[in-house]
Amino acid sequence: MTEKQKGPASIKSVNSQVTDAITQANTINLGLAPAQAIGTLYQTTAQSIGTSMQNSVSNQQHMYSLGLASLTQNLQSILSQTANLSSRRLESPAFYDQRTYGQYDFQQPVQSPNHMNKHMDN
Repeated sequence: MTEKQKGPASIKSVNSQVTDAITQANTINLGLAPAQAIGTLYQTTAQSIGTSMQNSVSNQQHMYSLGLASLTQNLQSILSQTANLSSRRLESPAFYDQRTYGQYDFQQPVQSPNHMNKHMDN
């Protein structure tokens, strides 16, 4: 029987350089696995922290916008009430008649409800 006919089962020895090369490759793979795992962990952690920081900045900007809109709405409400009061004071004294505006008249003291009912009957 020739060498080709025997097949791989009949090989008794392997060159030591081949076994050393395979052993070194396996050792490198096993040695690098923890480092690669930690590197991957660090990368994913950094990416998730970066994303959470972007989200927090975005939420802070949205809250600032909501606060500014609320402030604007409140100031507009206050200014419109002040404008209404100012326009009433610029009118003639007859404008302040208790029969028309009751307790909202800021020039006259507030009268009791019985007193206002007497004026309403007139």
